Amino acid sequence: MSFRKRGEIIGGTPAPNRGPIPGRVPTALGRTPPVRGPIPGRPVAKTPIEEKQDNISTLIMKNPGVRPSLSTSQPTTSTGSSDLDKILLHQGLPLGTSLLIEESGTTDFSSVLLRAFASQGIMHNRISNEINSHVIVLGIGSQWSSDLPGIYKGSSKEQKKAKILENESKVSVSNLSNTPSSASGATDPNLKIAWRYGLNKKPGSKETEDEMENTTYEHYNHQFDITQKLVPGPNPNDISFIPLSNNFTTIINQISNIIKAQLRTNPTRVIRLVIPGLLNPSIYHPMFSSSTFIFPFIHSLRALIREYSNNLVVVCSLSSDLYPKGSLIESTLSRLFDSVIHLQPFNQEMTQLLEKAYKNEPSKIQQGLVNIIKIPVLSEKGLMMVHNGEYAFKNGRKKFEIEEWSIPVEDDSKEENKTQEGGQTTKNIDF
Repeated sequence: MSFRKRGEIIGGTPAPNRGPIPGRVPTALGRTPPVRGPIPGRPVAKTPIEEKQDNISTLIMKNPGVRPSLSTSQPTTSTGSSDLDKILLHQGLPLGTSLLIEESGTTDFSSVLLRAFASQGIMHNRISNEINSHVIVLGIGSQWSSDLPGIYKGSSKEQKKAKILENESKVSVSNLSNTPSSASGATDPNLKIAWRYGLNKKPGSKETEDEMENTTYEHYNHQFDITQKLVPGPNPNDISFIPLSNNFTTIINQISNIIKAQLRTNPTRVIRLVIPGLLNPSIYHPMFSSSTFIFPFIHSLRALIREYSNNLVVVCSLSSDLYPKGSLIESTLSRLFDSVIHLQPFNQEMTQLLEKAYKNEPSKIQQGLVNIIKIPVLSEKGLMMVHNGEYAFKNGRKKFEIEEWSIPVEDDSKEENKTQEGGQTTKNIDF
């Protein structure tokens, strides 16, 4: 038996060296081993940028204007309207997201929400000596800040009641002397003290949990009075104004420079960007509506939001009459914004019906519907969050409210009773 070397051609010359076969992993020594993915169960080292972002997201929870989302637990800040915070399902607007408010008709209810959003950020700066928030307004002059709403102190009856309760809660000689004694058969003063300080409440009751939540985040949300102005007004440390420019890159750079300057002194500061009346002809030149400006601008703004995902939130308003639903600009904006709601005022017939139904209770009259089109974070994950005709809003004398909507039924029972008592009727009783 004879032996031959592998690769040697019998009766011919040796085969030439043609190199490695494409697609086949080399196994010889000295060659580069194949690239393998991470081993399951073994932690992957984070980059310095990722570690810095994680540290900021942890530290920003110490900001009094930030609380964890009820749905995703990510840092969230209030929109300035507690009702709007609830329908967004996060108890506010998560950091690193945006909200688009569309409005039909010639009304301007969206401006009430935008001003409350700005006032909320300014109030967070007045909690302590630290500047916890900064507001940036695009396209509007400094006169816009003169109409920011002030804190809602309640009705006159509520203010008197609160003052009485405050005086009663103070420990004084007069309060102790007016307290009935248990020996006379009256209420035990210890029970009154327990009721006053909440000592007789069960730990697991819903009332106790709500009070603990309000105490933990007592400065998170404020109720604003649209009939009052914010006093004292905002200063340059609270709010900045950016004028419009023919080049969208200039606008984005100005916004970015302000954000960098604010975060340089305090990396846990919340930046609120307000864009009132986007592409409104009274504010914006027609050239801003061109596709060469608005689309790159919104894409750049979205990239800016993702870059400062731990600090930046954006709220913008858009007229649905100028840019109706289904148009190129509206459909593009609704896709690029993280959340979208639509304010739809009632027509004249519905308004007359509400005024007639609530003739004796004018405070219950609503002005329109609030349609939910997108919800932050949840809609991007594929959850269907569209709600049309389920919520209504009313811009009362004191505050902006959102509540569940139901068509009122006119009650004619009183008129029928009056007719029966009078003994007269207009109905035909012939058989």
